[in-house]
Amino acid sequence: MTERADQTWVLGLDGGGSKTALAYVNAEGEVVGPFYAPGINPFDRPDWQAVLTALLSAHPAPGPLHRAALGLPGYGESREISARQDALSAELLPGCPLSTMNDVEAAFTGAFAGGPGVLLLAGTGSMAWADDGVGRLRVGGWGEGFGDEGSAYWTGRRALSLASQALDGRHADAEFAQALLTPLLSGPPTQPGLLEWYYAQAHPRSAVAALARSVNELAGDGQLTAHAILLDAADLLAQHVSAARQQLGKPDLPWSYAGSVLGSRTVLETLTTLLGEPQVPALLPLGGALFHAAAQAGFGTDADWQRRVRTALLHLPFTSPTLQEQA
Repeated sequence: MTERADQTWVLGLDGGGSKTALAYVNAEGEVVGPFYAPGINPFDRPDWQAVLTALLSAHPAPGPLHRAALGLPGYGESREISARQDALSAELLPGCPLSTMNDVEAAFTGAFAGGPGVLLLAGTGSMAWADDGVGRLRVGGWGEGFGDEGSAYWTGRRALSLASQALDGRHADAEFAQALLTPLLSGPPTQPGLLEWYYAQAHPRSAVAALARSVNELAGDGQLTAHAILLDAADLLAQHVSAARQQLGKPDLPWSYAGSVLGSRTVLETLTTLLGEPQVPALLPLGGALFHAAAQAGFGTDADWQRRVRTALLHLPFTSPTLQEQA
């Protein structure tokens, strides 16, 4: 293999609400990275520009950069914010042809390697992205204020709601409140303690979303309230895919998935029952951004190239801030 500095590279970036990942790939499918940073959602991360600037500045391309694709949270949802995302991306990658897109579109590209389908993404937030080769649409993604149903944030918020109700006698499952909150508060849960924890969080949305992992672990141990929360989350997520299929008039359009919530066996098995067998993602969301950039650069993105990229990304340490698959 030639020296990295003599090869042509493309950049892929997968931005999210809790975590951002950056990597480079060449025409041979060799991956450099990923490199990680906090989330860059402009709707609830005032420092998103500084975080993105620091990430790209700290990890320059290993050789000549031919193309870049950036999957950005919130992109396309506000003309003003999208213009700022475009401007900053161009400023940080001067002279490099680049594509900016919603992070869910990048995940869709990775899951189907450019083919048709419905991608259900459920991480900190939730959204479905569908493209049947004729039309495209998105379902969900309205944010935590009145949307993001079934997401890690929704799961954590629902868990906190039921646990707090158990603390003051409105919910019968006191065992759930104890199991969820005692590790969180480092002691027996109380109303003042829970409120102090919440208002001490620098980024409450991410902190609440992180509780989805605890809910998943409790469900795996047989805790009934936790299990019921995950079943409700799966039902809400299934509605995203069903709505996309219905609007496109393609009831059998294949579906795939991305995001930490789908690492829950309970959620994924329930979705499979409701929607049919999913198509295993061809590439992770970061791989989708790399695939898009590579295709635009004229790299051969055939099955062998995808396999090399997929293998490189899958063998990296797992760093999801929310759900992990149950053993």
